Amino acid sequence: MKAQIISLLTVFAVTAPFVSAQDKAVEKTARRTAVNTVGAKPPAGAPDAAADPNLDEPAQIAAAFFTLLQKSRVEEAYANLTKGSKIAERPEELRSLKAKTSEAIQTFGAVQGSELVQSRSVGAHLIRRTYLSLGKDFPLRWRFYFYRADNIWRLVDLRVDDRLSGMFEEPEAAATDSDANSSTGTGTRVP
Repeated sequence: MKAQIISLLTVFAVTAPFVSAQDKAVEKTARRTAVNTVGAKPPAGAPDAAADPNLDEPAQIAAAFFTLLQKSRVEEAYANLTKGSKIAERPEELRSLKAKTSEAIQTFGAVQGSELVQSRSVGAHLIRRTYLSLGKDFPLRWRFYFYRADNIWRLVDLRVDDRLSGMFEEPEAAATDSDANSSTGTGTRVP
């Protein structure tokens, strides 16, 4: 069942073609604002913790999202995250993502925090931020793709999965029950 939840959460792509082989961009930390965010404001109704002036707008948006997930306010978290984006115009997919996120939280444990683990930009208008949500029992990897138009950052793509080996640049292997019993060292994903 856990694999089914994650497979349904794995891809929620609106404009995935924005990210390609240009992924070799320079990594930045969350506190560095390499692009102009003049006039940047956190989403309306965002928790106070997300209004940290040391964070750039995408970091504030992600912080607000995870703060609301910690409070089990999934509906509100996604409303703020997708505000002003084309994703919000796809209510059926968004409704499914909210349901699967709630289910994942029940399966992997309540979200107790988050950590930014990678930030990559392609030019001055496209950023991918990779976070770990720190679930009570198991982390999840979240990839947010933000695009800046008219000096406003908006979410254009979101991907969620439990493929933690990908965070260590290990090749993804389809694990089966027979792999788990082998002595080849291929390993399996937990849980």
